[in-house]
Amino acid sequence: MANTPSRSGPTPVSGKEQETRTGTDRVLALFRYVAQAHEPVAMKAIIDNLELPKPTAHRLVSSLEEKGYLVRSIDRRGVIVGPELRMLALDVMRSSLSDIATHSILERISAELGETCNIGILSGSEVVYVDRVESVASPLRLQFGVGSRVPLHCTAIGKLLTSELSDKARRQLLGNATLPMPTPRTITDPEAMDEELRSIRERGYAIDDEEYILGVFCAAVPIVQQGQTVAALAVQAPKVRLNQETLEHSLPKLRRAAEEIGQAIEAGRTGKDVSNGAGSSDEDERRNDGKAPFDGA
Repeated sequence: MANTPSRSGPTPVSGKEQETRTGTDRVLALFRYVAQAHEPVAMKAIIDNLELPKPTAHRLVSSLEEKGYLVRSIDRRGVIVGPELRMLALDVMRSSLSDIATHSILERISAELGETCNIGILSGSEVVYVDRVESVASPLRLQFGVGSRVPLHCTAIGKLLTSELSDKARRQLLGNATLPMPTPRTITDPEAMDEELRSIRERGYAIDDEEYILGVFCAAVPIVQQGQTVAALAVQAPKVRLNQETLEHSLPKLRRAAEEIGQAIEAGRTGKDVSNGAGSSDEDERRNDGKAPFDGA
């Protein structure tokens, strides 16, 4: 009787499967390369840096252009991130920031502060709210649900995230954006905005002092993952309750919540359990409150 072939070991990969895997790797590498460039990428740079055959690179870029994942720059000499890829990235970020663990932290900080709190990310020249918890005790009801878009130049989240960009990316973003003036306190002068963003980078948080809606004060802190700011956490309230003076008491709690959200995002990405590190006892909060510096607004 003939011996039965052994079925142990890895399943052989067919030529078609191997080709598909290689194609997928190339697409993902191209997405990452173009997205991280923050400027138009020339075809030669794609060929050289991704080590792609010239015909393959042209075919791949053309296919992704047709589907809207990449678009040509104004001078047609390079490619940039297209609308479909932006929407995909936005959907991924929304998913990461609206899971159960992250939302529970947002609910808790909203209850602690007694005010509305939200999480936002940059999308083009606007801020998109990816999660939000309205304060049940507040008479203030602003109709900004998840998915709402607000200007970047006159909101705490928008200014904070803009301040984190490189000088070149920041100039390009503000140069291409329209800067409406919804209130008399809105900053629209380029020099004044540069000074504001510089101050935000130094102190690590941003405020919106009636710059978007009269009578409303907001403060935002960064949500960091692996050393990179990926979003911002903000508190929003009537100015009679939240302002530059009362912010001193809210800011340390807001920062701790943002740190926990960053840890929750990382845990979701790696599958690690950080439940023991998330949250803090009342005693920890009192101890940390005494140490947390407040450098003014």
